[in-house]
Amino acid sequence: MTRLFPRGFARFCAAALVLGSAGIAFQAEAQTQVRTQAQAQLSSRDRMIFGLGAASAPEYQGSDERSTRAIPLIDIARGSFFMNLRNGIGAYPLEYGDFRFGASIVYMPGFDLPYELGEVSGSAGARLFTDWERGGINATFGITKAVSGDLEGMLVDASLSYRYNVTTKLTLIPVIGTTWSDGDYNKSYFGVTPAQATTAGISSFSPGGGFKDVSIGLSANYRITDRVNLTASATMSKLLGDAKDSPIVFDDTQAFGFIGVSYRFGN
Repeated sequence: MTRLFPRGFARFCAAALVLGSAGIAFQAEAQTQVRTQAQAQLSSRDRMIFGLGAASAPEYQGSDERSTRAIPLIDIARGSFFMNLRNGIGAYPLEYGDFRFGASIVYMPGFDLPYELGEVSGSAGARLFTDWERGGINATFGITKAVSGDLEGMLVDASLSYRYNVTTKLTLIPVIGTTWSDGDYNKSYFGVTPAQATTAGISSFSPGGGFKDVSIGLSANYRITDRVNLTASATMSKLLGDAKDSPIVFDDTQAFGFIGVSYRFGN
């Protein structure tokens, strides 16, 4: 029986994803900035890319405190298997024309609560998504269900981007996106229980479901060599609906920035 991957490669992939999740756990929104790395520089679906970058982002959506942290860049694809920072570890069980349908396990980052109320631990999520690409246009739609940890509920995300080759080395990718979340997710992320409200001296809050945010961004990828790429991106995100009205939201319009260098191995 032919092995799809060497044993060492499988163990390495698992370790790499752990590092990636740990590096990106401080801010879920940073994931959307990293994903354009592969869009800009790859013509093959079989790839192995590693790199390192830095992201500046709020501690959590709605926080008025920011952090700048190192982010390992990981994007691996071999046949139907993939591993990256946006869609986690999974596979494409079905491809039809320009559409690909994927299933994966992802990491849903947690965060420290304000008012010294403790923390929301990160969760594992089961994700189903579609990816459509033609003529530089890329549209994605995904559903992620929390299956462990403090986060509960479901997220639905959609994005539309366009890859524009300015020169043979420079590519620009504008992107717009939105996220819908159900009541369980909003309660676990933005909610304040009566006990927490008493401790913090704020009002309790029990949000319902609805559109959580909209975002717009621009990524630039510069091909330094055939294997080395420099990627930078900036995104503005605005919270909507009940999420915006949470007592733990101090800023409903926030900026995210990222810059990184990656190296492509193999052919």
